[in-house]
Amino acid sequence: MPNLLKFRASLLRCARLMSDEINTILLPYQLNYSLWQVLYVIQLKQGCTSIDIAEYLNVSKPSIAKRIHVLMQLDLLGQVDTEDKRQKKLILSSSGQQLFKTCSKKLDEFEQQLLLPLDPTAQKRTLDTLHKLMEHLQQMKGNQS
Repeated sequence: MPNLLKFRASLLRCARLMSDEINTILLPYQLNYSLWQVLYVIQLKQGCTSIDIAEYLNVSKPSIAKRIHVLMQLDLLGQVDTEDKRQKKLILSSSGQQLFKTCSKKLDEFEQQLLLPLDPTAQKRTLDTLHKLMEHLQQMKGNQS
């Protein structure tokens, strides 16, 4: 069992170190990792609702509403009507698109630096492992519902 505890502690510590570094990179742009995640999902889905974002990130709808409020104040988001008049589709504004490109480039550079110690085979194996773990966690979560 000690190896499992080391795995969990190592994975969580790595995630924390990585998010801290991402926060440092994003700070000059008035962003942090949690705000970046919202921009990322909106860009990934080419526009979506706050409910879509909450489900994708597996976080509460109120926490997404707070993040969206901040991003709207920064003029990084826009809204378009949907068929369901109760929902608004969020999109990146033109300044949001520009900032997303700028920050994506900086984060990609960080990721490349982070992966330098791993050869391409190790990178692929690590990514495959993480995807398997995420998939298994999703299945476990689904079984609990």
